[in-house]
Amino acid sequence: MISMQNLITNGTTALSDRVATAYKELFSDLPVINGQVVYPQMPAFQLNYFIQQALDRHYLVRLQFKAATDVAPATVIGHLKEDAAGHLILKQSRALTTIVTPGLLRSVQRAR
Repeated sequence: MISMQNLITNGTTALSDRVATAYKELFSDLPVINGQVVYPQMPAFQLNYFIQQALDRHYLVRLQFKAATDVAPATVIGHLKEDAAGHLILKQSRALTTIVTPGLLRSVQRAR
């Protein structure tokens, strides 16, 4: 049975998410698609530089992948690593790992 406290918490969380999405849509200088902020495409040299910094300094990064027009791009957060063959690997958790192709990236940011 669901307790009243769980219902209130879930309702408050849903309301908070809707308010945050509306705020982003109204006050963000960047476009928003389905509640997802769409960052501008970084030039290749900048992507490569930021990826190298993330690898060297073990930064937690937010990667946003390219997407079709009017489709919210996929955004993931994790630590980048490079395997022996030179492939980029994003470790999101112990159970989730993503192989990253730099040519499919829109932006790289340091996550906090």
